Amino acid sequence: MVKKILYVIALGLFIAVAYHAFELYSFTKESNAIVKQKGLATMTSLKNQVDTILTQIVNEGTNLAEDFGSHNYSEEHIDEILKSSSLKIPALQGITACYEPYAFSNDTKLYCPYYNKGTDSTIEVGESYDYSDATIDGTSWYTDVRDNGAKWVEPYYAKAAKDWYIDYGIPFYYKSGPKKGQVKGTITMSFVTSGFKNLILSLSLGKTGYGIITSNKGTYLSHPVNEYIGTTNLKTISDSTDNNTLKSAYNGLLNGNSGHVEFLAANEEDTELLFYDKIPSSGWGIGLSFSKNELLGNTSSINHRYIKLALFVSAFLLMIIAIYFNKDYLDRQEIWQLSFLATILLISNIILIGHLEHNGNRRIHTDESPALSDLSSLGSFVNQQQTRRDQLKLPPQISIPTGLFIERMAFENSYNINISGTIWQKYPLDLVDKIEEGFRLPQTSPFAEASFIEEIYRKEITEVSNREDYLLIGWDVRVTLQQYLNYENFPFDKRHINIEIVPINNEDNLIFTPDLASYEFTNPTKKPGLNENVKVSGNNIMKSYFNYSIESYDTDFGFGSKTLFEDVPVLHYNIELRRILLNTFVTYLIPIFVVLIMMFILVIACGKTNERQGIIEGMAAFFFVLIFSHIDMRKEIITADLIYMEYFYFVTYIMIILATWNLITYAKSKALIFDYNENQLFKAAYFPVFFLCILMITLMKFY
Repeated sequence: MVKKILYVIALGLFIAVAYHAFELYSFTKESNAIVKQKGLATMTSLKNQVDTILTQIVNEGTNLAEDFGSHNYSEEHIDEILKSSSLKIPALQGITACYEPYAFSNDTKLYCPYYNKGTDSTIEVGESYDYSDATIDGTSWYTDVRDNGAKWVEPYYAKAAKDWYIDYGIPFYYKSGPKKGQVKGTITMSFVTSGFKNLILSLSLGKTGYGIITSNKGTYLSHPVNEYIGTTNLKTISDSTDNNTLKSAYNGLLNGNSGHVEFLAANEEDTELLFYDKIPSSGWGIGLSFSKNELLGNTSSINHRYIKLALFVSAFLLMIIAIYFNKDYLDRQEIWQLSFLATILLISNIILIGHLEHNGNRRIHTDESPALSDLSSLGSFVNQQQTRRDQLKLPPQISIPTGLFIERMAFENSYNINISGTIWQKYPLDLVDKIEEGFRLPQTSPFAEASFIEEIYRKEITEVSNREDYLLIGWDVRVTLQQYLNYENFPFDKRHINIEIVPINNEDNLIFTPDLASYEFTNPTKKPGLNENVKVSGNNIMKSYFNYSIESYDTDFGFGSKTLFEDVPVLHYNIELRRILLNTFVTYLIPIFVVLIMMFILVIACGKTNERQGIIEGMAAFFFVLIFSHIDMRKEIITADLIYMEYFYFVTYIMIILATWNLITYAKSKALIFDYNENQLFKAAYFPVFFLCILMITLMKFY
């Protein structure tokens, strides 16, 4: 009967194991499918929105070309038509109607009015230069369309507007007379590339996701890095990358294909998805990049499934062992075998949970951005902040590239860390006299001697290609920073050092941006900004990176308005540490396990006798060994919380009490359960009970 019950339980556990294994597989597969579905839906939405705008532009341009070819409008009428058509399409910056020489009238050689919606004014282009002469630079927007027909023109930079423009040009023809069928002029619909960027930012791409749009020739029309627009070609980027997966996506984008790829992100920890497609109305390429971890969210869900599966597998194996040993009487050897196997299974589960916790990523708070390790993710974040300020009618923030290099670092105590190194900043030359130079480190410890910041160099950097001239200022920094570290999960805690760098005056409307261009490597695992000789005792430095948090303050600091202090982007330089477990085990776990083994030997050695065996004295000695080790740990880690490692001590204290009670009861009196096989049941249950308690505590802490 008992054997049948065991078989039924084993069958139930086997079904549970199979179910959770399938559920883990399904969850992983479903999560990947949801991520791809979200990415594809966002891509489709963006493509349709852009295509709708471009189709409107093309249709309006076609209608205007038909009208201008059929009618001879007056100057006043043309101005009204251009203005009216511009206002129909919000994305348009303006419309130009250009005539061939003497096509507008016999008295006027060149007539080319351009209505600028931004300034609500009309400019006569023909007064500046002969746009009809193909030999003159800067006339291709007209001559290419006149000679080759309707087309989207490659982007060009308008110095007056300080923005990149894209034009759709379409010729209009004489409808009658001796010149019937010949080109009479062109209609040019002008679109500002920043309109694409605003459209992309209106979508939910995560904190570091970004979108790109390329012309038929591969030139960037939209990119988070403003310097790429109009100047950089996708083929150049494709040729320079070593990532074959990314290269294939770029080539697909250039060839007008659609699809998506997964590739390892620059930080070598996250996976990114790049979706790419073609915009039907223009043939341009469009791509969207997402962080897979951002779309998946917290990894604790999948960790919980691994742990659940491991527990059911362990229970199933125990049941198989029970069936194997199932008989009315177990001999001594079989009892020890059962004890050993149960201990191994319990230890395996503890190690699995510890491994998942120790090697898992630090949980990023919702108000933090992920690591910013490339210009695209940085540009995306900064653009989102600028869009928010535009919506609130606030002045734009000026980016100040800021870098940091740490030469020495050491913990003063559990919460204060001493850091020395260099911080530098790059200020636009035209801004130097208008703002307050420098920075604050808000986490500086509240001691007079905790901070030393001294300017060590100042130099104007000019004539740098593709960059505006700037003033470079460097400071020598030696500070003690107060960190809010959580030690509850020691030794699996992840000490996260973050250094906040903020402007001195919020009224200057500055946003400090990481000076990624000044680092040879920006991959977090390459530890940018850290001297390679920096060591932190008992820890491995896993990575360093920049990111942002969004802070709001509950005071206006006397300025009379809280607007300056709401949703403020704060630049952080982060260092993530992971404890070397061997150091912790040698320092704290070895004394615990030595005491446990010595107690076990004492339990084995004590026999059933009325003579004095030194039980109380021996257990007291073990207790004092533990209590001093416990006190040493508390001296090193000063915290008001109970930490995970302490539970090992607490369980061992309980084992001391249980072992003492067992030995006294077994030696001095009769107890059926202890007298069986000379106290073998307690001896065999000794380590399984200890590790079962540790497993339960581990589950409560980390599951």
